[in-house]
Amino acid sequence: FGSLRARQFFGEMALASAALRRNLFSRSFAARGFAAAASPQKFAIYRYDPDTQAKPFLQEYTIDLKTCGPMILDALIKIKDEVDTTLTFRRSCREGICGSCAMNINGKNGLACLLYIEPSAQAIEIQPLPHTYVV
Repeated sequence: FGSLRARQFFGEMALASAALRRNLFSRSFAARGFAAAASPQKFAIYRYDPDTQAKPFLQEYTIDLKTCGPMILDALIKIKDEVDTTLTFRRSCREGICGSCAMNINGKNGLACLLYIEPSAQAIEIQPLPHTYVV
């Protein structure tokens, strides 16, 4: 009896989660209408090369928002796949559950998979969390 009730509960939770994802997905496309008309977006990403022993620096990348998903994590994946394969970062679930993609974005700590790209003339600055090491 207990396992049937648990299955019903978790089934209802899965349906509610799917409905929430659909709602967020449809909102992201509505928000993308504005972003798709915007000019390409710049990203300033914290980089460090231990082989050169040089100071860390912000490297600027520009991507076309029309060919990118709505989230910061989508932009990072696009940069890694198509622009600079040496870029590394952590990610896992893409749903805001695990916290792997936590980083400092424009001076605020947040999850890259949950934060929308807000188009602007200024570069979106991405750095590691203040308490983490860059290896």
